[in-house]
Amino acid sequence: MKSKSFWGFLINPFTRIAGWPALLIGLAVMALTAVAGKITGVAFVGALNVNPWIESGFGAHFAMQAVYLLLLFLTMWLAGVCFSKSRLRAIDVAGTMALSLAPMLLFTVICFLPVVPASLYDMPRMIIFLLICIPIIIWMIALMYNAYTVSCHLKGARAVVSFIGALLVAETASKLVIIFLLGSFFINTPASGAPRGDSAGNTVVVADSLSIRQKTENVVKAFERGDFDAITVYFDATMKKGLSSGGLKLAWTQTSLTCGKFEKADLEGLTEKRINQYDVMEVPFLFRKGKRNLRLAFNDKGEISGLFFLPVN
Repeated sequence: MKSKSFWGFLINPFTRIAGWPALLIGLAVMALTAVAGKITGVAFVGALNVNPWIESGFGAHFAMQAVYLLLLFLTMWLAGVCFSKSRLRAIDVAGTMALSLAPMLLFTVICFLPVVPASLYDMPRMIIFLLICIPIIIWMIALMYNAYTVSCHLKGARAVVSFIGALLVAETASKLVIIFLLGSFFINTPASGAPRGDSAGNTVVVADSLSIRQKTENVVKAFERGDFDAITVYFDATMKKGLSSGGLKLAWTQTSLTCGKFEKADLEGLTEKRINQYDVMEVPFLFRKGKRNLRLAFNDKGEISGLFFLPVN
């Protein structure tokens, strides 16, 4: 009976702990997770997206968890208001949801062990890491579900469907918020006095007076500064419509989240070739956990018609 009671408590502690006690315990665990995440480089872009290759400060790690907890609480509380026939206490929803994220701490502790893959291509350790992560994720989802059903007084199909919908909304919203609003934690900010693009209202070197090699070098330096407006200056009309400086920042942040902290660009390794009607320039970009080649495709007018980050085996 004691064993059964223990496992039951491990899956659903919310009948005993809720409200303010659960919230305080959950916030304390979040703080420990942020510290451990800072040390091991593990971050959570949402609960279901574990990234073991992020280098950033304690504030960024805690902010990511805080954003996710806030959005998780809001979506679950709104779902409860819409689907539950009982009166809800917001503090119960907030507390149980905070406590349900406790398994995140276990992720960061595990990452102290030599099981974290060196990159996405480190398949042996990647498989081991996934085999360890999957049961923890399942446990965390079970905790979230039980937290939702207990705090919102729901059960059955109504509980399952509304929980899945709320969780998907929380995951999607948290990723968007973290990438767009917290992206500055993972990219360099423009240096004071550095040249920026014309959308920032600053002086830009006239693009037509530069060779495509000079433009490539300027694009690389702009990436190093995190100055995305200066990059879009060289885009052709189609690229300017399809990829704004904000979209470029998003792509850069996603690359940094995947490959780790950006270290440097190797302009000495710049290569040039002709592919169909385009002059293609490639520059190696070195990240902490991998390498990408920045590929720029220039049209006959010397404008950038394509920009890609390609993995290097």
